[in-house]
Amino acid sequence: MVANKLFIRSPVKDVAVLDIKLNLGSLQEAYPGIANVLIPLWRMSNYARELERIGVSFSFEKGFDALTLRVKARFSVVNKAVKLIEDMFLNPVIDRLSDAIREARTSISINREDTSVRSVAEALKVLFNDHPYSRHPIAYDYSFDGITKDDIKRAVDALKVLSLTVVAPEDMVDINLPYAGYAKVPISRFGSGNVDVRLEGKVQASITIAYPSYGISNLEGSFRVTVMNTILGGMGLISRLYREVRVKRGLAYYAYSMYWPLGSSGVLIAMAGVRREVIKETIDVMLGTIGNQVISEEELNMAIKNRIGRIKVTAESPEGVAMLYSVIPTYGLPADYYEKFISYISGLRPEDVSRELRNLSKPAIAVVG
Repeated sequence: MVANKLFIRSPVKDVAVLDIKLNLGSLQEAYPGIANVLIPLWRMSNYARELERIGVSFSFEKGFDALTLRVKARFSVVNKAVKLIEDMFLNPVIDRLSDAIREARTSISINREDTSVRSVAEALKVLFNDHPYSRHPIAYDYSFDGITKDDIKRAVDALKVLSLTVVAPEDMVDINLPYAGYAKVPISRFGSGNVDVRLEGKVQASITIAYPSYGISNLEGSFRVTVMNTILGGMGLISRLYREVRVKRGLAYYAYSMYWPLGSSGVLIAMAGVRREVIKETIDVMLGTIGNQVISEEELNMAIKNRIGRIKVTAESPEGVAMLYSVIPTYGLPADYYEKFISYISGLRPEDVSRELRNLSKPAIAVVG
């Protein structure tokens, strides 16, 4: 068994779920945007149609560190499905390259009208400078017209599996493609500052405040920030950002935060959806809320219970198990990663979270709408 593969026995009889991560995230693309074109080329193949015909559901998601294919199938057909997936990967319908480019460009154009997604993309573009993490398709201008059939062939020839996570009744599933380990790309410096993008006909604007943070391999640091994020904006209606921005002042339609511990860096993101006339006031309140370093025992305990509860609920389905545990083979994390997480955060003190708030760097702030 290769280190990049993880098998977990499925909690559901006769159901197999696969999480396949490929070296086609923003970090690894030799030609930025080529994964956005490969996805429709793969979907156009007869192999994709056959997967659907035998009842296999699958979806692609391009991320910063990998291109993920998520698969759900009856265990009785999973090996046939894997063979079809291998053939699909290695045989994109290259003759339809112009159609795939058109589809990729259309998808990005539509998503650029979503102010929340666009504001995140614009903030990351500032925060990560010229690092591959800055190449979010909603803010980065991919030169799709420059992609040739030879570029597609080279991408397929260089195709590697970063990880395979199998949740199934038996460990009888593997993929006959070359494996490769995840490789970090160091970030030389983080950017900060403000960007404001005005879109026609938008009633609502979105604010994103993005801070650099710990990558996923820094276990204790990322564990602390996970809890900190939960307190700030990760517990819905009882989170600090929602209470301060939405409930107390009525400034925003929504307010929350996210933490993405990626392989080469982490990023903490605070968001709000507002009217244009209250943007400055809302940003001031958001920054003030994030800067409040006083953490109560009650807040901390609530956040810890929230995080542990989410893990338990997510792990009740095969899809949830695959999503949770696929980070372990992808980044080479300890097999007992979630046991370590629960043990560590259960012993956190308020001052541990306060210190993380105090040490936040200058953010990148984007407004779109």
